[in-house]
Amino acid sequence: MKQLLLIFLMFEMISSQAQYSFTTVLKDSSENIPFCIKQIGSNFFLTHRYSIEQAGSWRQARISKMNANGELLFTYSYPMEGYLNTDLVLIYPLTNSDFLVIGGCSQESMPFAQLWVMKMDTSLNIIWDKKFMTNRPFTSNIAITENPEGNLVIGSALTTGSPSHLYSLFFLEITKDGDSINSNHLTNGDPTHTNIQSLIWINGQYKAFVEGYGAYTANNCYSQILQLDASLNLAEVRSTPLRIDSYMTAEKIDNSKYYLTGKAYSSLTHYDVTIGKFDAFEDTLLYNHAGSPGAFPDYSAWIRCMTTSNSNSIYTGGTSNDNSIFYTCNSNYMKKFMLSNYDSLLNCRWTYFYGIDTACLTLSTMEATSDGGCIMAGMYYNPDQPENMLDVIVIKVDSIGLITGLPDNTSIMTQQAIVYPNPGRDYIVIQSGPQIANSEFRLYNTSGQLVMTTILSNTNEQADVSSFPSGVYPWQIIFQGKAIEQGKWIKP
Repeated sequence: MKQLLLIFLMFEMISSQAQYSFTTVLKDSSENIPFCIKQIGSNFFLTHRYSIEQAGSWRQARISKMNANGELLFTYSYPMEGYLNTDLVLIYPLTNSDFLVIGGCSQESMPFAQLWVMKMDTSLNIIWDKKFMTNRPFTSNIAITENPEGNLVIGSALTTGSPSHLYSLFFLEITKDGDSINSNHLTNGDPTHTNIQSLIWINGQYKAFVEGYGAYTANNCYSQILQLDASLNLAEVRSTPLRIDSYMTAEKIDNSKYYLTGKAYSSLTHYDVTIGKFDAFEDTLLYNHAGSPGAFPDYSAWIRCMTTSNSNSIYTGGTSNDNSIFYTCNSNYMKKFMLSNYDSLLNCRWTYFYGIDTACLTLSTMEATSDGGCIMAGMYYNPDQPENMLDVIVIKVDSIGLITGLPDNTSIMTQQAIVYPNPGRDYIVIQSGPQIANSEFRLYNTSGQLVMTTILSNTNEQADVSSFPSGVYPWQIIFQGKAIEQGKWIKP
């Protein structure tokens, strides 16, 4: 009996630690851009906006529910006739059975946009639906944080829309029951590009990570931090530390420290994805980065580029070889998701790349999951498809960055290293994660002869191949005596 009980307990332990991974592509005849993905209970919920025309007016919003295997259960759409624009951009979990969905909408019959907050259950039934008037025709980026009173503060960029496109910021404090408490409208930023990326409460103030307030800082940097008091009044403008740029995500560690991730220059012309740990006065405590310095740009994820599983497991995400334009693909080097994992001292454990040979993947948002893994959502763009539409791709990996579920028809590859440009002429770059440091890169000719070897002592190695004749060159990466990656490089 004791043996049976022991076996049962071991089975329960293994089951509770089971990790799921999958890839899912949501395809239809419309353009789709994901904004937020959250795990609530055992299911995943995804908000995305859609349009029936490429780069058209984003008048519709959707929220989708997927199970732990990535299977789409159902989608609720908001066509909302009589509306000029509709977005659902944030999900804020309340319990394992209900959550808030936050966005913006513009009605044809009203001069100004409204912030839109819905409470929903996990069957996507609407419990209540409330809208809060702003003083501009359209909403743009939206961020959220919770204050010590348990209330929510929503920060949103507002715009006049065409033709002037003048921007400002709007902050709204509400209870979790949707009752308005306080608000403030800031118009003193640069009206041509004021925006908000992230928002936290720390050390008795709000920090809003924004653009458009460079004139208030000594170095006129592109991105800034607005210090707002408890009444949402602007108290101070600070430069973002490490010159971290737009596409920023901040997460509070405790009342005196926070993480910030975003783009940062690694050379005069190229970005990589940087993470820093800072105190409440923006002093740098720790920092690191992932990407391909000085070669190709690596952008942080468009909406959310960092998420913490626990104090010793922090994920950052971005797009390798990105140019921030969704509708383009470099045929020599398709865009790929790039995911890195750091410990509490910001040592990078690993970096993986997730992609496909026939499409570009642009990372939009990400979220740590209850099993210690990470789920990512982004844009899937196949330049050879007749309709050339943006689809949504969702990739769930386990805690060591692997997709271990059953393969599907998307053929997503998980790579520890990538070789580019491909095709190329004068040089190749081998970009890899730190988990395979000191591995050996081998390049062969079509006769199987070894023509080049390089030790990957850095996560970014460049090799001169200008003297090689045209042809197809197989390559391998050997780590601890085993081939862990392989592919073909083409010289035209």
